[in-house]
Amino acid sequence: MAQKTGQEKLKEIEIKINQLETRKKRLENRIKEQKRKERTRRLIQVGAIFEKYFEFEGEEDAEKIALAYSDFVKKAKDNIVKLSLEDIQKILEERRKKQ
Repeated sequence: MAQKTGQEKLKEIEIKINQLETRKKRLENRIKEQKRKERTRRLIQVGAIFEKYFEFEGEEDAEKIALAYSDFVKKAKDNIVKLSLEDIQKILEERRKKQ
C-alpha cells in the first residue's frame, strides 16, 4: 500500500473543509429560517391580540392607535408586564364598575 503524498493529503483536507463549510452554511440557513418563522408567528399573534382588544380595521388605524398610545405604553410597560393577566382583568373590571 502506497503512502499518500503531501499534495494528496492536502487535497483531502481541502475537500473536507469544503464539505464542513457547506454543512455550516446549511445549518446557519436553517437557524435563520427558524428565527424568521418564529418572528412571523409572534407578529401574527401580537397583531391578533391588538386587533381583538382595539377593534381596529386596517394598518392605518393600527398605526394611529399605536402612535397615540406609544408614550404611555413605554412609560408603563415595566409595571404592566409584571402583572399577571388575572390581575389586569381584575383592575379592568374594577374600573368598569366605577364608570
